[in-house]
Amino acid sequence: MAFFIAGTDTGVGKTLLTAVLGAALLKRGMKTGIQKWITTGNRARSQDIDFITASMGKLLGQRLVENALFSAPCCLSLPASPHLAAEYDHVQIDIEHILSEYDRMKSLTDVLLVEGTGGIMVPVNRRLLFMDLLEQTRPMVILVARSGLGTINHTLLTLEVLRNKGIEVLCVILNPVDIFGNRDETRQIIVEDNRKIISELGRIDVFGPLPFVTDLNSPDMVIQVEKVADIIQGHL
Repeated sequence: MAFFIAGTDTGVGKTLLTAVLGAALLKRGMKTGIQKWITTGNRARSQDIDFITASMGKLLGQRLVENALFSAPCCLSLPASPHLAAEYDHVQIDIEHILSEYDRMKSLTDVLLVEGTGGIMVPVNRRLLFMDLLEQTRPMVILVARSGLGTINHTLLTLEVLRNKGIEVLCVILNPVDIFGNRDETRQIIVEDNRKIISELGRIDVFGPLPFVTDLNSPDMVIQVEKVADIIQGHL
C-alpha cells in the first residue's frame, strides 16, 4: 500500500515524521519505500531524502536502512512552489515519470511512504495541483499539522478537500513546530484542545502532539509513531 504524508502547510514536520515512521515500519520487517515526488531547493539531489536516509540510519543502524528503497524523481533548484521552481529552471515537470516511478516503487515494496511538498493544493504547474496527482494515484493520506495556535482551520479545510475528492485519510498527526514544543501552560491548553476538536469535528483519529525532541529515539516519540505504524500494518 501507499501512504501520502501530506501537510497542512510547509515546514510542519513531514520530513521528520516520514523518517521516523519509515524506520518503525522497516524495523517490523516490512519492505519499505520512501519517495518524494518533487523536491525544491537543490537541483542535484533531494535534501529531504538525504535527511530521511540519515535519520533512519541513526534510528536503526545503516545496514538495516540499506534494505529500504528511496526515490526522488524530480529535483528543482529554487526553494519555492514546484510550478515556480520549474519555470525558474526552464524545465517542465515530467508528470508521467513521477507516476511511473510511483507505480514502480509500489510494486517493489510492502509499504510506500510518499512525502508531499507543502500542502495538497500546492500547484505542480500552472494547471495541475498536488490534489490532482492524489486523485490519480489514490494513496491513503496521513496528515501532519502544527500542534499550536492556528491549526484547526488549516487541518479541517484539508480534511474537507481530501474527502470531497474521495481520498481516504488514515489519521492526523500533530507536530510541535518550533515554539510549540515548550511547556508554557497556555500553549499546552491550546494544543490539547486542538487535538480534541480536530478529532471531533474532523471525525478522524488524531495522534500527538509528538514531543519536541532532538533525540529521535525518545520514548515519547517512539510510542506515538508506533501507534500510527500499528494502523498502517492493520491495513496491509
